[in-house]
This record gives sequence, C-alpha cells and structure tokens, in this order.
Amino acid sequence: MTLKFKGEDGTNASAVVWNPDKKVYYSVIAGNADFPLETFSQSGNVQYTGTAGVDTRGLWYNNSTSKLEGNGYGDVGYFFSNLNASGEPRSPEVSYSGQNQPDGNCVGAFDGKKVYFFYDGKIYSYSTKGKAGKSFEAKNLPAGISVLNATTVVYTGRKGEEFGLLDYDAKRVYLLDKKGKYKASVVLPSSAVTHDMFRFSFANGKIWLYDVDSRSWTGYSF
Repeated sequence: MTLKFKGEDGTNASAVVWNPDKKVYYSVIAGNADFPLETFSQSGNVQYTGTAGVDTRGLWYNNSTSKLEGNGYGDVGYFFSNLNASGEPRSPEVSYSGQNQPDGNCVGAFDGKKVYFFYDGKIYSYSTKGKAGKSFEAKNLPAGISVLNATTVVYTGRKGEEFGLLDYDAKRVYLLDKKGKYKASVVLPSSAVTHDMFRFSFANGKIWLYDVDSRSWTGYSF
C-alpha cells in the first residue's frame, strides 16, 4: 500500500507510525517545523494535513500515554502531541529538551519502553526521558556500515529479529536480535526506492520506503 503526502514542502520523510487504537497512520517530513505532518486512514487516504510544529526526526505512538511522540533535530529533545477523538495530533510540546540521541539527525524507534537510535555502526538505547542507556554494535552484518542508511534503525517487534537496518545499495533490510546480532535479511523488490538517509521506516508489520519524486511511502509486508 502507499501513503501519499498532500503537503508539498520538504524532501526527507522520516517516519511512518501506526496508531492501533484509532486505526490511522501518521507520517512526517524532517527538516523544518513547518514541513508536513499528515494522518492517513487504514487504507492510505489522507485524513488530516498539518505541520510538524517541531523539526522532527523520529516519530512513534506510545500506547501507554495514548500520545504521538518523537525526537527532534539536535538538542530540540523529545516531544509529544495530544490527539483528538479522531486521532489527529494537536500542537506538540517539548517534554525533555537537549540532544537525547547520539547524533542530531538520528531517527528514534520505540519498542514500548525505550527509544533506540542507530549511529556509526552502533544501536543506542535511551529512556523516554532522554537518559542514555546501553549501546551495542551491529554484529556479523553481510555488508559494511558504509552502505547502511545512516540515520535510521527500525523496531519490528518480531521475536529474535527485533531491529532492522537498511542496506540501500543491495536493497535489503538486515534483521538483528536484541543484542545486535544479525539474524536474517529481507530482500526488497528491485523496483524499491532506497536512500542513504531517512526515507525508511517500519509500522503495522510493514517496511516503508519513501520516494521523494512521488512524495509517497510504499509499505512492504514480509
């Protein structure tokens, strides 16, 4: 399926989020607080078009708080948005400011308790309050880190294959366990559009890749 932005600003879509309570998707374009944040129906139709309100990188739905949350660029910090009855986000509020991530452009992935980031070959864990935790190397990968999407790790929730890294050159997603050990590869179609930064996400059981030319995400089940 596809999610096509209605807004026309920005190029680097950074995340797709699934809200299982409201049965809607969210997506945001990184790079500016005025870039689009949009809500899509379960079938992929645009329901709401607004602006991010924060120079966003990572975005996720927190089941515990019933809020849309994320991390901003650099020292913007973590933020949250309350949702209305339809699941549409209200204006975001910064909850924990500061660079609570290993690099300014890192896109956070949420497992329900912690936020994870990928940077320079390692996966880093942080608390939802921005406190740095353990980090571990991505081990035994079939390729070097130079061909991996540099900003993004995804959290799949699949037992023993919890994390995913994108090899944009070979068009594969490498699945890793909770210790960072390589376990399996997902081979993407030859037509898949891959990139070295941003434009890669995971939500609702699908790998999502963003095509800047069509301004749309394509979701791949596996």
